[in-house]
Amino acid sequence: MSGKLLSHDPITGKKTYLTSDADGLGIKTEVKVDPVLDLAKAQETEWRPNSLIGNTQKHQQKIAEIPAPLFFEMQKKLGDFKHNKKAWLKWLSDPENKYFRTTGGKLI
Repeated sequence: MSGKLLSHDPITGKKTYLTSDADGLGIKTEVKVDPVLDLAKAQETEWRPNSLIGNTQKHQQKIAEIPAPLFFEMQKKLGDFKHNKKAWLKWLSDPENKYFRTTGGKLI
């Protein structure tokens, strides 16, 4: 990425750059998503159909693991999950975004 490197976190791999183009100055952030995708895949392999049936203590199930910068970008575009659940579930159901899913079940 072009621009001046402002910060770099070696643990998460997050890099923040100051950029300059025809639109003016901007801030760009790069994040390695491999650890997030690996976590989502591991959680998806642990998922079992009907695992909530009969379990009175488990009332919710995690459906995705999304990198923070992407989550906030999507939140600007789609709004808060609780106010626009249908659009979020449609985005998560898209085959291009299946790698963020932590469940093999149907999203409703």
